[in-house]
Amino acid sequence: MGLLQRLKDDFRSGLATLRLGTAHVAGRALEETELLRMRLEVRKIDQQLSDLYKDIGERAVEMKERGETAERVTYDEEIGRVVREIQQLKDARKKLEAEMDEIRNEQ
Repeated sequence: MGLLQRLKDDFRSGLATLRLGTAHVAGRALEETELLRMRLEVRKIDQQLSDLYKDIGERAVEMKERGETAERVTYDEEIGRVVREIQQLKDARKKLEAEMDEIRNEQ
């Protein structure tokens, strides 16, 4: 095998290694971008949960100030609706966290 043929083979091998490395870096960048998007979504859900908890507290205090019993506060339709919304958000958050764990475990 001549020197020129060895150089040609080494060059091809180097290009193949470079392509593989580039593909790996691009895939990793996509994974990190997806994780960032998911983390932002989790923060958004956390903020929504915080707002809903605040709404429940305000509603309960308003009802108590009007002289409603604790039982009526517990079974209030508006509070029940907000509690169901909170549960939906918690489920969505749990699903996002599971997806994030799955992406991290693939690495």
